[in-house]
Amino acid sequence: MSTSIALGPSTLGLALATEVATEDGWSLRELQVPDGLDGPPGILQGGLAAGLAIGIARAADTYGAPLTAVHARLHAPTPLGASVVTRVRDGAAVGSHVVEIRTGGTVLVSAEVELAGHDPAPLGLDLLDLATVPFPEPVPQDAYPTCFACGPHPRHPAGLRLHPRPRAPDTIVQPWIPAAALAGDRPGVVDPLLVAAVLDCPTVWAGFERLRHAGYGGALLGGFHLQVFRDLPVEEPVRVVARWDGLDGRKGRARAALIDEERTVYALAAALHVAVPELPTV
Repeated sequence: MSTSIALGPSTLGLALATEVATEDGWSLRELQVPDGLDGPPGILQGGLAAGLAIGIARAADTYGAPLTAVHARLHAPTPLGASVVTRVRDGAAVGSHVVEIRTGGTVLVSAEVELAGHDPAPLGLDLLDLATVPFPEPVPQDAYPTCFACGPHPRHPAGLRLHPRPRAPDTIVQPWIPAAALAGDRPGVVDPLLVAAVLDCPTVWAGFERLRHAGYGGALLGGFHLQVFRDLPVEEPVRVVARWDGLDGRKGRARAALIDEERTVYALAAALHVAVPELPTV
């Protein structure tokens, strides 16, 4: 009998223990975070770190409804090649779960996950203006060279190499055809963990020049709110679009969406980034 279950596509190597302990109303399991899923070198990519809460909540859920939303705070970098502890308990509403990821006494990620089915997609979304614009040329970046999602030299064999495609002013427009290997436990559907990963990076690149002009070397994801409106099929072309909404002190805010040329919205993310003079490593 297996002693772990995969979080997200099995090709990622994220393994959640089947053995559960309890403590003050929380269910605790160990999670093995493999090497190679970088954002900054040696640190778990921010969208993946936020999206881990989805699989942790689903492992404790008894209803089986699709993901509605996840709202996550990233308190500290999640190290790669390490074992961390996950904690989950029921939230206040039916289908909601409170999740924490910890190492030692440090909270790395806290999140609330709602598994209550898809909401209707928003109307009048300004990101839909990017549904049919021509794709800008890709610009491989060297600030996060090994990033799992956008790095030109990812260390993980499943790295996506989604090079930024900047479009003025402060926008990103990228094509994406998700590979079949990115499905999770539902065949033919991209796992929402990968949706979170793909929507994180463009929110940085949409404002990267603004960050550089302000004297910063980059940014780290501090908060991430993801809403899923419909299943994203594998091997179907979509667009990853993003807009930078502004920098207030060290806090940068941006939004990103997965859409297609028929203006269908699959998912929407709002990101809070914390600007840093230089990127840390673990």
